[in-house]
Amino acid sequence: MSGKLTASTRNSWFIAFVVCTGILVVCAGVPRPAAAQALLPIADRAGDCTVRLREVLRLGDPGDPGTIGSRPEITRTAAGEYIVASVENRGQLLVFDSDGAFLETLGGNGDGPGEYRVPGRMRPGSDGSLRILDLVNRRITLLSADGGWIETTDIRSLHGLDFAVIDRGERYAVSGFGQVDDVLGATTEIVDRGGVRSASLGATPVESWVVNFFRAPVAVDGEGSVWTTRAGEYGFEAWDPEGGSGPRARLAGDPEWFDPGPPQPGAPVSAPAPSIVISLRFDRGLLWAGTWVADENREASSGAAPSPLELDRLLDTVLDVIDPASGALIARIQRDEALRGTGDDALLFGVREDGGIARAVIFEPALAGPACPSSMSPGM
Repeated sequence: MSGKLTASTRNSWFIAFVVCTGILVVCAGVPRPAAAQALLPIADRAGDCTVRLREVLRLGDPGDPGTIGSRPEITRTAAGEYIVASVENRGQLLVFDSDGAFLETLGGNGDGPGEYRVPGRMRPGSDGSLRILDLVNRRITLLSADGGWIETTDIRSLHGLDFAVIDRGERYAVSGFGQVDDVLGATTEIVDRGGVRSASLGATPVESWVVNFFRAPVAVDGEGSVWTTRAGEYGFEAWDPEGGSGPRARLAGDPEWFDPGPPQPGAPVSAPAPSIVISLRFDRGLLWAGTWVADENREASSGAAPSPLELDRLLDTVLDVIDPASGALIARIQRDEALRGTGDDALLFGVREDGGIARAVIFEPALAGPACPSSMSPGM
């Protein structure tokens, strides 16, 4: 781990990957936002408070029937089980118990109920249910606590990358790419269980729907506001899920280490590494934001591109904890590895190569230090 954040990271490289297919369609009759609210600046220095990551367990053994994969999605269910989705497993979900022992597989490759082409973000319910976003089929599947199929929500008018559950599952906030007023843009849409879109929470025009993004994170705070990230920026917006004329609040910073990089026309391969906000969550009224930046230890003259299991050679993670009411930076750390958030919004994880096998390392983050807030309200 390193606490040094410098502009020298802007000379590094990494491989970006995103799966999107199909035809984008124009969505009419959806409320559009007007001018955005004034920005609340995010402080760039924290006090004597930091984030500690406690390793919880590791997932993935050579004897398991599937692989953790190079870029998995992981969540923890209400029963304490871990669910892993990865492209390499061709639509199958791996289920592990609370100690990390493999239990079973769910689903399979296909287009039918309970089948997936590329399962992505997964969100567990307090009742043991599980919702899975399929990046290729462009739909959200709801499973019961025992893994049985309940329903599917079609979101084919949007290339979804992340989603959050609102109104106890009656609606979703889906972030991704789609046509908004005949303009292709990065957007967050409110979609009901029937797939009908009712509101658009801002849109940023993009040149191509194949862009250098792993995910556009979205989160819900204790007051019911939907928080979105601004494409290519270190900025966050809080929205009423009903839409409206603009966001309820806007936070933005301009840290030296954040470099959005050049635009990426066409399919992304190797390119100068941009900074990407990769995870977003709320915990006791504080906003936790994880950002991938170019690895400051990687030499710019490195030769061949690394394998998909070597993201840690390419990327560092900057983890910020922010008070959304004031913009105060509560804590900041930089980790020399690529960390992502889990679908239950309580943990972080990274993928490490162990003898050619991908293993997921699960961490529990917590604030530590004399300047840390002793307690926060459940909302904002």
